[in-house]
Amino acid sequence: MSDPTPESQATATAGRLGLAFSGGGLRASFFHIGVLAQMAQRGLLRRVEVISTVSGGSILGALYYLHVKKLLERKPDAAITDRDYVEIVAALAGDFLAATQRNIRMLAFADFAANWKRHRGDYSTSDRLAELYNQLLYQSVLDKAQVGDPVEMRKLKIFPPGQPDFHPNLHNGDRKAKVPILVVNATTLNSGNNWRFTAQDMGEPPSNNNAIDKKPIRLKRPRSYDDIVVHQQDFPLGHAVAASACVPGLFPPLSITGLYQDGEEAIQVQLVDGGVHDNQGVTGLIDNGCVEFVVSDACGQMGEQPRPGTDLVAVLSRVSSILQDRVRTAVLENLFNRPGSVAFMSLRQGLGYRELYWNGPDGQPYKQPEVQLPTTERFGVDPTVQELLSAVRTDLDAFSEVEAYSLMLDGYLIGEQGLGNVPLLAAGEEAWEFLKIKPWLGLPTADYLKQLRVAGQTFGKALYLIPWLSVLALVAVAALLVVLAPQIQAFLQSCIPVLWIAALLLGWLVDQLLPKLAKLFRVFHDLVAPWAALKRWVLNAGLALVGTLFIKLYLVFINPLFLKRGSFEALERRGVPGTPTPPA
Repeated sequence: MSDPTPESQATATAGRLGLAFSGGGLRASFFHIGVLAQMAQRGLLRRVEVISTVSGGSILGALYYLHVKKLLERKPDAAITDRDYVEIVAALAGDFLAATQRNIRMLAFADFAANWKRHRGDYSTSDRLAELYNQLLYQSVLDKAQVGDPVEMRKLKIFPPGQPDFHPNLHNGDRKAKVPILVVNATTLNSGNNWRFTAQDMGEPPSNNNAIDKKPIRLKRPRSYDDIVVHQQDFPLGHAVAASACVPGLFPPLSITGLYQDGEEAIQVQLVDGGVHDNQGVTGLIDNGCVEFVVSDACGQMGEQPRPGTDLVAVLSRVSSILQDRVRTAVLENLFNRPGSVAFMSLRQGLGYRELYWNGPDGQPYKQPEVQLPTTERFGVDPTVQELLSAVRTDLDAFSEVEAYSLMLDGYLIGEQGLGNVPLLAAGEEAWEFLKIKPWLGLPTADYLKQLRVAGQTFGKALYLIPWLSVLALVAVAALLVVLAPQIQAFLQSCIPVLWIAALLLGWLVDQLLPKLAKLFRVFHDLVAPWAALKRWVLNAGLALVGTLFIKLYLVFINPLFLKRGSFEALERRGVPGTPTPPA
């Protein structure tokens, strides 16, 4: 199931509909569920032929694809109805929320055995996340004998009943319920190119323009998994998704070993988040011959800074954001300038902006700002709510019902705007579970807005929302300081801090100089591997092991408190829009 061949291109692309899910952590995943719901009740999901996913979109998109595979291999084409897709999305919404509320980010560090494995060179946090994606989301959808354990990419091809040789590029034209191609996008640090996982193959797509691409080495994509080194033939879906969602700086790159070599030198492919190359997943649709596009974009976007920081870290961070923003703009401009239809749903849709004039000779603005007022109320969302939803954290932790339902409903309502020209299948909308939070999006209560503001925080959300927990934490910290005060004072008065500082500086110098010295002097070459092993033990395994107990306590006590505080039932108890707020 690779890119269309020239021979099949004309037939395959006739009206070919592609669906793109952007990156943006679980914020994006929940938003995409709302878009899926809107598409399902308009009969559009059966028409989708390519699904291109990035990062958080890959986490959700891979799960949706597995459910579609289960449907298309269970029922003949004539028996498949649009109701089947509605049921898939309804089940998907509940299952995905339940699985992710276990807090994937914290679970990645909550297992002693997995943390100990981090001292190895072939195991990292990204590998652990891959295991969790498979365990919590993917493994239970289909039988292990059918897709492997863990689920394998090469076993994701879809074969409708009685069609053992089916290929979407050749045979979809005869079907009403199309068989989609799943494209999971990552980025390779080796060349900076897009890296794609499909059920047919994995690798970099061929360059479209040799005059532009002047890299001295290009990694050719194999024809299929059967053509590559044996230990990579069963490459897992969970690892493909982990590579696609491997946020640089937050998670280590996901490695693929033994796939390429340059002479005697082994090439280790290092993959990071697909959003580095194209955070909307649009290029994967274009390269697969799509002419109709549904793009669900819930990625974070660069904000304006009245007084940008000028220190080194601030400038580098801002430049990185600018480059990512430029990539997004270029990708979307290319999409909108192409022939064909585009339904584009953005998490910042309908938000207002101001155009500021320059100061004149008198030192005052030449004119008053021109204000473009928000239009979010056209689709039933208060502008403040929309702004806060667009700023929800990009994370893999537990999302409360209030957060998840709000994002799902927002994607659903914005999807209605983008797909409004396609009629509903039934007289009314489906009874989606997330619809019950609709009154709060239009008329937000004080508690609802508070929860959305806290939703933008990466750490400490439970402390912000539960006052008694904050007090308890302060008391515990104060008590700990009192108990440890003598030891802390003795430590600071001793010479140990000086030795520690010297050791840290020495370690930093060794880390910086050793790779360079190894290239110049053979004697240093043999020290590189032991030094790397020591770093892995201290920074990966050691720190993770130290924090495991705290993380386990968090998952047992704090995580449930946060989810209970953010439940729809708790929100309802604190006041329904349009009614007096009950006493606390």
